[in-house]
Amino acid sequence: MHADLVAISNLWQLDQSNDRLRAEHDGLTGAVRAADTAHKAAEVALEEAETKLAALVQRTRKNDRELADYADKRDKTRAMIDGGTAPDYGAATRQLAQCLEIVDRLETTALELMEATEAATKAEADAEKAVETNRLLLGTARQALAARDAAIRAELTAIIAAREPIAVLVPTELRAQYAQQRQKKRAALVNTHENICQTCQTKIPAQRVLETALARAIHTCPGCGGWLLP
Repeated sequence: MHADLVAISNLWQLDQSNDRLRAEHDGLTGAVRAADTAHKAAEVALEEAETKLAALVQRTRKNDRELADYADKRDKTRAMIDGGTAPDYGAATRQLAQCLEIVDRLETTALELMEATEAATKAEADAEKAVETNRLLLGTARQALAARDAAIRAELTAIIAAREPIAVLVPTELRAQYAQQRQKKRAALVNTHENICQTCQTKIPAQRVLETALARAIHTCPGCGGWLLP
């Protein structure tokens, strides 16, 4: 292999290791952020579920009190009518009809509130489970980051320290070309098969492939710009 290609290859391997480590660290920190966001969202959902359930409980208590009052008033009014002790029979009859109507409405509301409370109770229980599940996931994500954070940082520090001595072995003009490949997020080195670049499928002139194989010169793929490997 040509000496310049060896230098580029060594630099490329080092930068790939750097990229893998950074990607791993980004993935771990991203997982922590995502888990934290999900946990906070679950806590908000639980708070909302608790608030809704509490409001339904209050409405139920109020409805139950009103129902008890009007049921009592209904029963007393009916007793006066049946016993003939009502001061005004017509007024008592109207009052009884009104009480019956209100009691019927309040009983219907009671059933609706009961169903809503049952649903809200289940929603609260589900929200509590979601909070616990997301809490565990957040803990797991944090543990995973903690387990690798120091090692990744140490490896990255070592790579940064080792990179400059390796980079200076690449001729200046090739180093600039290499930097452009990195900036474009393209592979610095590419394989060929039957004079075809295996990265971008561009046909390579046979002379370039031969000179690369014989280490007489180094060439790049006209399609993706990666240096040809022998």
